[in-house]
Amino acid sequence: MLDLLRRLSPRERILVMGAGAFVLAAVLYGLVLDPLMGQKRRYEGMVERKRADLAEFRDLAARYRSTQASLDAMERRVAAREPGTSLLATMEAEARKLGLADRIASMKPVTSELESGMVESSVEIRIEKVDLKGLVEFLRAVENGPLMARAARLRVRTRFDDPQLMDVTILASTLEAP
Repeated sequence: MLDLLRRLSPRERILVMGAGAFVLAAVLYGLVLDPLMGQKRRYEGMVERKRADLAEFRDLAARYRSTQASLDAMERRVAAREPGTSLLATMEAEARKLGLADRIASMKPVTSELESGMVESSVEIRIEKVDLKGLVEFLRAVENGPLMARAARLRVRTRFDDPQLMDVTILASTLEAP
């Protein structure tokens, strides 16, 4: 190889050495630098994804703490409620106040114990021949009452004999301390 280089003119030697240096640089780049830079880009992408995951985790943690605080406040309100107050009696009293007591077809109380130890008390009430205003007033009275009840299910059917009136089935529930 050295013999071949000696036979070349100085100009050709410079050209061969330059080409050799170029090939060596290309091989070095292809085998060493490019894989390292690709790996660096991949790690930088992973870091960005992990930062986004961390931000999402912090957001979820904040939402969890907020929900837990709301739940604790609600449990305190339920525990502080005067004992002996039932959803069934409250709904019946509200219906009487609004003049709907004579239109109540049925009331079915149901209770179930939750994992947290609280008791969910539900009442399914069926009211016949009620107008929209009376329904809205009754729902507002039940949901804004002292028992913190909510209408879990509402089924409304218009009557054939008078389309202005409805037959309504409401499932209202509330939580009670054990």
